[in-house]
Amino acid sequence: MRAYVLDNPTRVMGPDDLSKHGVNFWRVSADDADATIDTIKRQQGYVDQDVVELSPANENLDAICAKFDKEHYHTEDEVRFVLEGDGIFDVRDEGDAWIRIEVTKGDIISIPAHKYHRFYLTDTRHIRCMRLFANHEGWAPLYRGE
Repeated sequence: MRAYVLDNPTRVMGPDDLSKHGVNFWRVSADDADATIDTIKRQQGYVDQDVVELSPANENLDAICAKFDKEHYHTEDEVRFVLEGDGIFDVRDEGDAWIRIEVTKGDIISIPAHKYHRFYLTDTRHIRCMRLFANHEGWAPLYRGE
């Protein structure tokens, strides 16, 4: 994970800095992944999960990505465990500035409910993530300005 203030990339942020903005981050090895996911699910009350993959193999990749790169929030936390590839989350801080968070394989990120954010693929155009849900219906995006 690499995190920084988008308008000031030299202002690097670590997991403790992100947590001050409500964003939780964990880094896990393949050996510890199952136990870590089980602990997060139990502690946070997540009851469902699935795996989603975005890559050039997706017929409508650009249309799919267009849903994610618009500023939005969800009524429940957005939790992603990166299984393969990489991606970029931009998250609004309390002053409305963007915090850019680059995630890679082994990273788990949790963006709190009602926190505006957006997501982009990197130049590799590939990410495979496990998504955790407390309630599938709470995951629907609510776009800023709508």
